[in-house]
Amino acid sequence: MKNIKTIARLTGLGYLIIFITGFFGNFYVLENMVVAGDGISTFENITNNFETYNYGILSFIIMVLVDLLLSWPLYLIFKETNNKIALISSILRVINACIFFVAIKSLIEISLVNSTQDLNSMFSMQPFVTFNLVWNYGLIVFGIHLILLSKLLYKSDLFPKLLGLLILLSGIGYIVDSIAQISINNYSQYKDYLESFVIVSGVLGEFSLTAWLLLKGVNKVVEN
Repeated sequence: MKNIKTIARLTGLGYLIIFITGFFGNFYVLENMVVAGDGISTFENITNNFETYNYGILSFIIMVLVDLLLSWPLYLIFKETNNKIALISSILRVINACIFFVAIKSLIEISLVNSTQDLNSMFSMQPFVTFNLVWNYGLIVFGIHLILLSKLLYKSDLFPKLLGLLILLSGIGYIVDSIAQISINNYSQYKDYLESFVIVSGVLGEFSLTAWLLLKGVNKVVEN
C-alpha cells in the first residue's frame, strides 16, 4: 500500500463488511429464531430454518475475522498520532475478536447437535445464554477499544474531530448496555432504552466512520 488514504479506504470496506454480516447474523437470524425463555420454539425455528441458521453462524465468523484483520490497518493509520494508544487499541480489538470466537462456539454447538439428533427434543437455552454472556464481555472490550479509538480520531489531523466524539458515544453505549445485561437482574425493564441508545450511537459513530473512510479516506495523503 502506497499511502494511508489507501489503507483507510480498505479499512472502510472492512467496516462495511462487518456492518452487513453483523446485521444479518444478529437481526435477521438470531432475533428471528431465538425466543427468550422458550427452548422448544427456539429449536423448532432453527430446525425449520437450519440452512439460514448456519448462514448466520458463517456471517458471524466472517464478521469477526474481518474485525480481527482491521486491528492492523487501524494501527498503521494512527501510530503517528499516538503509537502507544494505537497499539493498545489494536490489541484490544484482537482480544475482542478472540472473545467473539469463543461466543460463536456456542452457536456452532447447536448446529452440530442438529446433525446428530432432533433439536426439538432439546429444551435448554443454555447455549444461547452462554453466547450472549460471552458476547457481552467481548462488547465491553470492544467499547474500551472504541473509546481509545475516539481519542486517536480526535487528536489526528487525518479525521474530523466530530468522528472522535461520535465514536466515543458508541463505545460508551456498548459498555453501559453490556454491563447492564451482565449485572442487572431486571435488565428487561431498561432494555428498550439501552438498546435504542446502542443502536443510535452505533449508527451515528461507526457508520459515520465507515462512510468517511470509504468516501474520503483521510484528510491528506501520507506516504508510508
